[in-house]
Amino acid sequence: MIAAWTVAVDIGGTFTDLAAWRHESNEIKRAKVLTVPDEPVRGVIAAIEKAGIELRDTSMFLHGSTVAINAVLQGTGARTALLTTRGFRDVLEMGRKNRPDMYNLFFKAPPCPVAREDRFEVDERLSADGAVIKEIEEEELRAIVAALPAEIQAVAICFIHAYANPGHERRAADVVRDARPDVYTCISTELSGEAREYERTCTAVANAYVGPLVATYVAELAAYLERSGSSAPLLITQSNGGVMTSDVAVRQPVRTMESGPAAGVTGAAWLGRTLQLNDLIAFDMGGTSAKACVVQHGEPEAAAEYYVGGRQNGLPVQVPFLDIVEVGAGGGSIAYVDAGRALKVGPRSAGSVPGPAAYGLGGTEPTITDANIVVGRITPEYFLGGEMRLRMDLARSAVGKLAAALGMELESCALGVIQVANAIMAGAIRAVTVERGRDPRDFTLVAYGGAGPLHATALAAELGIPRVLIPAGPGTHGAFGMLVTEIRHDQARTVHRRLDAFAEAEMGSMFAGLEEEAATYVGSELTVDIAPRPDFVRRLDLRYVGQFHPLTLTLPTACDGLHARIPDLFHAAHLERYGHNAPVEPIEVTAIRVTSVLKIAKPETSGISRMRPPSSVHQRSRRVMFDDGSWHTCRVSRRHELVSGQSLRGPAIVEDADTNIVLGPTDKAEVVPGGHLMITVGGTAA
Repeated sequence: MIAAWTVAVDIGGTFTDLAAWRHESNEIKRAKVLTVPDEPVRGVIAAIEKAGIELRDTSMFLHGSTVAINAVLQGTGARTALLTTRGFRDVLEMGRKNRPDMYNLFFKAPPCPVAREDRFEVDERLSADGAVIKEIEEEELRAIVAALPAEIQAVAICFIHAYANPGHERRAADVVRDARPDVYTCISTELSGEAREYERTCTAVANAYVGPLVATYVAELAAYLERSGSSAPLLITQSNGGVMTSDVAVRQPVRTMESGPAAGVTGAAWLGRTLQLNDLIAFDMGGTSAKACVVQHGEPEAAAEYYVGGRQNGLPVQVPFLDIVEVGAGGGSIAYVDAGRALKVGPRSAGSVPGPAAYGLGGTEPTITDANIVVGRITPEYFLGGEMRLRMDLARSAVGKLAAALGMELESCALGVIQVANAIMAGAIRAVTVERGRDPRDFTLVAYGGAGPLHATALAAELGIPRVLIPAGPGTHGAFGMLVTEIRHDQARTVHRRLDAFAEAEMGSMFAGLEEEAATYVGSELTVDIAPRPDFVRRLDLRYVGQFHPLTLTLPTACDGLHARIPDLFHAAHLERYGHNAPVEPIEVTAIRVTSVLKIAKPETSGISRMRPPSSVHQRSRRVMFDDGSWHTCRVSRRHELVSGQSLRGPAIVEDADTNIVLGPTDKAEVVPGGHLMITVGGTAA
């Protein structure tokens, strides 16, 4: 019988990770290779070859990549034109007139993503309820399309109030596609059914900007899979933590901006549920950046708003994202001395090429990885399980130049680099906890990524987090997260109604309509390892009358008298989020939301618990510098030699195939079911 594999590949800035699940035996395979920035498909091929998997034996291929977000960050997307309602040509430049750094006297607005000469007005108009005020004229549209510069590669269409009536946008798209079939075309209402013309315009523009690149990349990957004999469906990870079919990804690539990080959070939430841990902080530190996201009550937190490219200079988009805060502190982040002679780390990264100095690929600038080697936390001869040997001499040379510039000793400078990086990453964790009204001491830190376990216990100690959970295969956990996700699609509609005037039957009818729309996106035509029909999650955006920002409330399923209970549920949610509520105030609904979820087959575990120790155990020790500047002789263990239930006491280093795990002098750890490592920080439970 041919083995059926589900394969997941996640492309990061430095490494490309693979996790694969064999259905019959529940075997998990993992692989990690350097990313090929200019040809990311080559990294995918290398990971598959390293894992030794025949693609003709796969039943499903899941994929997350940085193609879309890199195009935004590097400014390499398509030249895009915008068609919009007459009088709204400059919406993109006007924005909301908010300055993210209000006291910066030298603030400069970021360049508009669409040049003014590429923004075209159409003489049409709809009212807020969707009624036609001015019909769209196809002759005018044809003239506008004929005037588009030949260099235009993509067209975004966004008309005022189209969320209430998408007819004009659809007609405009038909004209563009008929006249310019070579141009990638998208409409705002296929991406968002919500009000706020600026955010909806940004969503359409961001989608068009990355559309041609993503379409080309997905086509190349699909062609490779076909050449390899695979007939497995290709599913792409979304920023909401789910996956979607490749054809939806080509039409709506804006949903893939944070695909890899979101998959890691999904994996952390799944792991928490298997270990009965409902409140987690997912912490992912890779080679380029570090990310943090809260999982509360077993579910990842969704973002109220998201800026593609960062809050300072990014575009606000109206598609669902997990509430992930990202900072430029990864293993390859470069340390330097700024103009004021202060030590800084990141966000500039050495990437995979040339990489940290210790890689021996031509890099000369000191990175966080080099600093960890100097203080003894990374084993140079066991990097990637011994497949890649790092150069201690090159790491010391790179950090030594930085130390000389600062007038510091080599090891003290390396420790300083680590401490600055930890301060940056602690800020990201505070942003999703303390700044959201949550106490980090109530959570377990789930640390993964190639560098996450190196820094996890120090971060937990600084923030008072009592426990750290290191998953099995932490360096490829993002790819594993794809194996335990679902096919998802989110639909939303703007509704401005007082809750007490919103009849239960009318609300139910609107939800049913959205469910019918959402079901068409979740790949129900697929038949392999997929449930026959989707489930639906219903949500309401609610606020007290007079408030500006709503709170999204997930409605319980199969609950008698639910409609009458909505006010009490909202008051309780408002109290939990903000620390206060106003039960006597009237409530209004601003949007209704539906998520369709199509379940796919998934593994029962992410690792294997060894019940007996191997015949020979690797034991040795070395000196390691810790955050207080003291050196300790640490026992060094190999993770694959640990057995279920085994305990460890710090100071210690656990060498994993794709990372190292650092236990501080007062930490203790236990191998829990599934081969995961639970660390009690400071040696005491919370």
